[in-house]
Amino acid sequence: VLVAEPDLDEATVGLSREHLLERTLRALRYSLASHVSGDHHCSDGTRWGHTWISALGVERMMHGIEAIDAHLTDEDRADVRRMLVSEADALLELPITGTKWNADRGNRPESNIWNGALLHRVARMYPDESRVPEWIEKGTRFLLNGISIEADAEDDTIIAGRPLSEWHVGPNFFEHYALDHHGYLNVGYMVICLSNMAMMHFACQSAGWEPPAGLYHHGRDLWKLVKRLIFADGRLCRIGGDSRQRYCYCQDYLLPSLLFAAQHFGDPHAQQLEAGALELVRTEQAITGDGSFLSKRLETIRAANPYYYTRLESDKAVVLAMNAYWRRVLDIAEPVPANDFEDSVRGGWIESEHGAMLHRSPRRIASWSWRARQRPQGLCLPPGDGHLAEWDYNLAGSVRLLGAGGIPEVVRHDQALFEGGFITWGTMDDRADAIFPEGWTPPAPIEHQYAVAALPDDRTMIVLEHCAAPIRCWLREVKGLKLNVPNDIFNDLERAYVGAEGTVTVRGDRPAGVIDLHSRWACVEETIGVASIYGGESFALYQAGQRRASGYEDSLYYDELCCRCTLGTIEVNAGQVLLDCGNVILSGANPDETAEVAAAVERVPCDAEMVRAVRVPGADGHAWLLVANFGAESAAASAQVDGDSARDVVCEATREIADGLLTLDLGPGEARLLRPG
Repeated sequence: VLVAEPDLDEATVGLSREHLLERTLRALRYSLASHVSGDHHCSDGTRWGHTWISALGVERMMHGIEAIDAHLTDEDRADVRRMLVSEADALLELPITGTKWNADRGNRPESNIWNGALLHRVARMYPDESRVPEWIEKGTRFLLNGISIEADAEDDTIIAGRPLSEWHVGPNFFEHYALDHHGYLNVGYMVICLSNMAMMHFACQSAGWEPPAGLYHHGRDLWKLVKRLIFADGRLCRIGGDSRQRYCYCQDYLLPSLLFAAQHFGDPHAQQLEAGALELVRTEQAITGDGSFLSKRLETIRAANPYYYTRLESDKAVVLAMNAYWRRVLDIAEPVPANDFEDSVRGGWIESEHGAMLHRSPRRIASWSWRARQRPQGLCLPPGDGHLAEWDYNLAGSVRLLGAGGIPEVVRHDQALFEGGFITWGTMDDRADAIFPEGWTPPAPIEHQYAVAALPDDRTMIVLEHCAAPIRCWLREVKGLKLNVPNDIFNDLERAYVGAEGTVTVRGDRPAGVIDLHSRWACVEETIGVASIYGGESFALYQAGQRRASGYEDSLYYDELCCRCTLGTIEVNAGQVLLDCGNVILSGANPDETAEVAAAVERVPCDAEMVRAVRVPGADGHAWLLVANFGAESAAASAQVDGDSARDVVCEATREIADGLLTLDLGPGEARLLRPG
C-alpha cells in the first residue's frame, strides 16, 4: 500500500519507494512459492495452504496484491492465479457447519464467510476456469451459513435461485445475534465476521464486480448490535470478555468493519468511531517510542513468543493498510450524523438462552454475561472511556480453590430486561477444575450465587453474592465484588482512588500487595463509585505486581477494588460462609455522590434466613428494593419496607405493604426488583 501511495513521503517513512517495492515483491513471491501448489517451502520445511484458515490469510492480503498490480510480472500473475485456484479447489472438499454452541463443534461463522468470499473472489477473477460454477455454488452456501440463525431454516426468501431454507446448514448465531465462538460470548468474533464481509465488499467495489449473493446476509442486523458494543472512544466493549491479548486482534479488525459500516450501511457514526479507534493505535505507538505498535505493553510475549508477537504487530499494519488503501481508491462519503452517538445506541438488549444482557444510556453501560470468557462478568461504567473496562471476572467476586486451573461453570441463571435496565440471578460452580496431587477433586459444587440489577436510573448497578463451602476444602483467594480498573500506559500507569480517609494514588506496575482503603466506599478517578451495603467493612485495593489479562502471555496491568480481599492458603470447613455481601456500583459518580449513596444504602430486615433484601437510592430520586433468595428451597419472605405498595419492575404487578411488611414468594435463587411507592 505504501508502494502505491502517490504522495509517499520517503523522508517520513524512512525508506525509498524502490526499497519498499523490492521487499513487497520478494515477500509476495516467497508466499506464492511456499504454497502447497508451489515449488518451494516455508522456513520450517513445510508448505502452507489447503486448511480451514488459509483462505483468511489470502483474503487479508488481497488488497495489497491489488495495490501493486502495475508492478507484477506475467509470471507473478500466473503464480497468484495458481495459488488462488488451488485454494478454491481445496475449499470444495471442506464441510460447511453451523452450531449455536461452540461445544457442539460446528460454530464457524467467520471461517464460513472468509471461505465463501474467497471462492467468489476467485470465480470473478478467473471466469474461464472450469470449476467456476462449483466455486459459486459452494461459496454462496458458505456465505449464507456465516451469520446464520435458526429462523433461516424456515425462510423462503429466494437467494441465488432457491429458498434460503435450502441453503441453510445450521445456525452459528443466537436469535438476537449473540455468538458463542470459542465457548463464550465473543464480541470480538462478531467483529471478525463483519471484517471479512468488508474485505469482499471493498474488493467488489474496486473491481466493479456485482457483490455475490449472500455476502451481506444478516450483516446489517449484526452491525446494529456491534455498534452498541463499542465505547465512544472506538474501543470494543467486550461484555463477554476476551481470551486474547487486550486491545489487539479483534479490536484491530474493527477498523475495516467501521469503514464498511459507513460506506455500505450508511452509518453516520461509524467514521467517528473509526477516528477514535485509529487514535488508540496512534497513542500506543507513540508511547512505545520505537515505531512498533505494541513493544512496550507486550514486552513479555515479545520475549516468550516472537512468532505470535509478530502476528500481533502485523494485524495492526494490515488493517491500517486496508483502510488507507480503500479510502484512497474508493469514493467513501462521510455522512453527517443527525443525532448524538449515544442517542443512537441507547436501550436494552438480551439473549436469554446465552445469559447475556446489556443496557446502554448516556451515563452508563451496564451488562452481565453468565457465559463470559472469565465467567460470570459484569460492567457498569461510563460509555465514553473504554480504558476503564477490564473483563476478568469483573464485578463477580472470586472464590478460588487451591489447584483450580479452569473457569467456573454455569449451574443455572434467569434474567429479564425492562425499560431502563435489567435483573438477573443465577449460580456458578466455582470448583474450576480444581485438582490436588494424588488426584483428589472437590466432589460437590462450590455454589456461588448472584443477584444483579441494573436500575433504570442511568447510573446504578447492585450486585449481591452468596457462597458457602459444601465440604472442608482449601482456597487461595476470596474476593467480594472485584471491580477491575486498568492501570497501564493509556493512563500513564497511575490511578487515583478516593475513600473516606482521602485519596490513594497508585502505579499499575507497583509490587504485588493489598492496600486497605479503610472506607465502605471508594471512587475511581472521580468517575466510578462503589459502596458496600452489607458484608464488608472496608474496600481493599489489590494489585498483582505484573501485567495480567488473558492471552498467550500477559498484556495489561489492572487493579482490583474488592470488598473483602483474603489471599493465601485459606482452610474452610463444611458449611462455612465464604461470601455474603452486597455492593453498588455507580457510573459517572464523583466522590461526593458516592459517599452520599454509601450513607443511604441499607440492608433491609427480612424474616427468612437465606433471603437478602437491600434498599438503594437511585439517581432518579426513587428508592429501589432488591430481594434475593439464596436458599435451596422456595421461601415466603417478609421484609420491612416503608410505604403502602411496591411495584415489581419486571411483571409490573403492584404488591401491597401491610403493617410495614412486604411479603414475597421466591423460588430457589430467585430475585425481584421493586420500587416502593
